[in-house]
Amino acid sequence: MTKTYVKHIIAITAVLLLIVVRLFEKQFFDDGLIVFFQHDYLTQNLPALSIGRTLLTDSIRFWLNALLSIVILYVYFKQQGLLKFLIIFYATGFAVSIILMYFALQNYHAGHYVFLFYTRRFLIQPLLLFILLPALLYQQYQKKT
Repeated sequence: MTKTYVKHIIAITAVLLLIVVRLFEKQFFDDGLIVFFQHDYLTQNLPALSIGRTLLTDSIRFWLNALLSIVILYVYFKQQGLLKFLIIFYATGFAVSIILMYFALQNYHAGHYVFLFYTRRFLIQPLLLFILLPALLYQQYQKKT
């Protein structure tokens, strides 16, 4: 098996694991906000939940998605210093997001769900992968021309 095949197998496995995390989120993560945002959240108060447990659950999910995303990006763009950059980038994104989510949970009022919704979405979805992938592809293209 050549290096290219191994690289593709690793990346496809990481993508499939990202899908598994999403498909089985209710089974893997004890997060009261999953059910809340699937029902009538537009006018309701938050359900009784432990803020610490919610932040921990979303943190675990963020780092699981981050690890898989970093694997995908590093496998395809083995550049000098990329791994260090990715870790710092993800850590900074996490620190800002978890602080914002804490404040959103502390100060939630019925009907004001948008800030909490999108802050949480940033934490639990591999959005940074979709931002970094085109940026790294563009950078790689620029180096070739």
